[in-house]
Amino acid sequence: MLFGLGLMCLSDICLPAPALAASSSDLTILEFKMTGSESVVLQNTSSGVLSLKNYWLEYFNKNNPVLPGVPSNSQQLPDFALATGQTILLSGDSAPTCGASIASNLGFSLSDTSGYLRVTKVIPQTDGISLLYTPQDHVSWTSAASGADLLRVPSNTTDSLAVWYRNLSDSSWQQSDLSGGICSLPAAVSAGSGSSYVQLAQSSAAVPSTNAGAASSIPEADNGLVVPKLSEILPNPAPPQTDADDEFVELYNPNNQAFDLSGFVLQVGVTTAHKYTFPAGTSLLPQQFAAFYSSETDLSLSNTSGQVKLLDPSGSVLEQSDVYGSAKDGFAWVYEKNQWQWTTTATPGAKNIITSPPESKSSDSQNSNAKVLAAKTSSAGGNSGSSGGSPTTQVSPVHPLILAGIGSAAVLYALYEYRHDLANTLYRFRRYRAARRGVGQVTEAADVSRTTV
Repeated sequence: MLFGLGLMCLSDICLPAPALAASSSDLTILEFKMTGSESVVLQNTSSGVLSLKNYWLEYFNKNNPVLPGVPSNSQQLPDFALATGQTILLSGDSAPTCGASIASNLGFSLSDTSGYLRVTKVIPQTDGISLLYTPQDHVSWTSAASGADLLRVPSNTTDSLAVWYRNLSDSSWQQSDLSGGICSLPAAVSAGSGSSYVQLAQSSAAVPSTNAGAASSIPEADNGLVVPKLSEILPNPAPPQTDADDEFVELYNPNNQAFDLSGFVLQVGVTTAHKYTFPAGTSLLPQQFAAFYSSETDLSLSNTSGQVKLLDPSGSVLEQSDVYGSAKDGFAWVYEKNQWQWTTTATPGAKNIITSPPESKSSDSQNSNAKVLAAKTSSAGGNSGSSGGSPTTQVSPVHPLILAGIGSAAVLYALYEYRHDLANTLYRFRRYRAARRGVGQVTEAADVSRTTV
């Protein structure tokens, strides 16, 4: 599969992809914002149900994707069955979904000055190797006077509320703003159906469409709501808690209204899956964290390698955690700051708290003096770290007077211990000197006498 080349490939043969009009696309770009809170709305304009997992959204950071060196990003759409006329919202935050049947994250940021968005359909072929790559729809924009579908932007879209939307009757793009509210836009006529694009006039508590739930069996009360988020997993409770009662999976409802979990499924395991189906009437309150314990779900979480998924009533995966490795006693696997990570503080039913594991006692005792010395050196203006950022211990030089005092004490102690030996040595030296003096005098007298004779 070749992304970004405008080609569709079957086996080793690649042919130029045809330019498809919006009316002939299965999945159409209906609305997008590249200023302020960025978002993209896609609509099923086909006559049947679409499996979104077969579609990708591509983004190029220039209005012409075939230029050399153009930065690009792509993301696969979630595993969801979208009925005719239904929409999916891809957003960078948890803004109201305005009637979209499903909401998901937008995996990249859109440039204000120049860009190219494209929806592509990717179908695996029967040989199990090749992929059929078919562009569905696109929109491009630029701040220049030519070279894109939308021109001279963002000179007239610098307002963070500005939004572009499509009139599907003629595929024309029109600009508006959200000054009347996040979900307030003029109605756009849906191609061939004669119905209005009522998403643009609904509040965040969207009115379910006639197709809502037809493909995915999601409760009508959830139509237009953001899917609950997996926020925390406790695979290995610390004693006296037990695996049978105190393991839990936590969900968070980011919406401003309750989310009906009836028929939704928690699935745990990597190689072997175990499932728990929420009974009818189970709901999450608005912006609530809720922990579901093993005593209630009978789900057993692995302590060595595990994963949790949230499925809709039809079995489509809506949310999933990263796979975790070995789980220590009391450590919770949490989603915080856009990543899954371990924390030593489990917070069932509350916002996550990230705490690192404590250092061992042996490490503390060995390094305590070094840490104190390093702190004193740092406060005095010394360098307490290496060039690579790893902390090192700087030892202060000993004052010369202290060294002189220690040396003097050592000398005095040695003189005291060896005083008798020193006295004997001095006595022998003095006798030797006297004997040498006597010999010299005798020799001198003998020389004098010889000279006289």
